[in-house]
Amino acid sequence: MLTLTGSILTQCKSHKEVEPLEPEISKIDFDIGAVRIMDQLASQLKGKWNIQQIEFDIKYSNPSGSVKTDTTFTDFAVFEIESISRNEDLRYPICKGEITHLNQSWTVVFRLIASPEQIVEKKGPQAFILLEWQFPTGSHVWKSEELFFRDLGLVGENYSIEVEIGKMLWKGLNQDIKQIQMKKI
Repeated sequence: MLTLTGSILTQCKSHKEVEPLEPEISKIDFDIGAVRIMDQLASQLKGKWNIQQIEFDIKYSNPSGSVKTDTTFTDFAVFEIESISRNEDLRYPICKGEITHLNQSWTVVFRLIASPEQIVEKKGPQAFILLEWQFPTGSHVWKSEELFFRDLGLVGENYSIEVEIGKMLWKGLNQDIKQIQMKKI
């Protein structure tokens, strides 16, 4: 019995002295990382962007939107990001703007959320968003000539965002939009 107890204690002691298998990971402050990314993005986003190309990759055999097959639109619309507010939270700016297509304009809004991969590894998209309509209080009555645009799936979609000087790439995450390429005007 004494030998068994001594053997167990020796094993326990030796396990404590074993080097850990993984090195200690330094703590990453995601809040500071998010603020840094938003500092960079906010300075580049505001202004007018030419939506040069929207690429659709239809995922389902019975598509429900305006686009029914894999399609690419070029020089599609102008997207103006009119304001970027960081008053509520420096980490999650709220961007408001307007998309103009065929002389019709719609107000949209999105909140930027920093990409954890960008914070930790400095690679991948800088942020993620959900692009949403922003109509005045009350319901918006869609005119027949607006239905194509409404049903594209452009709005109501989550995107990853990558921004370089004068260029922006949005990649659709849930629906049929594969990517949107924009160039600053």
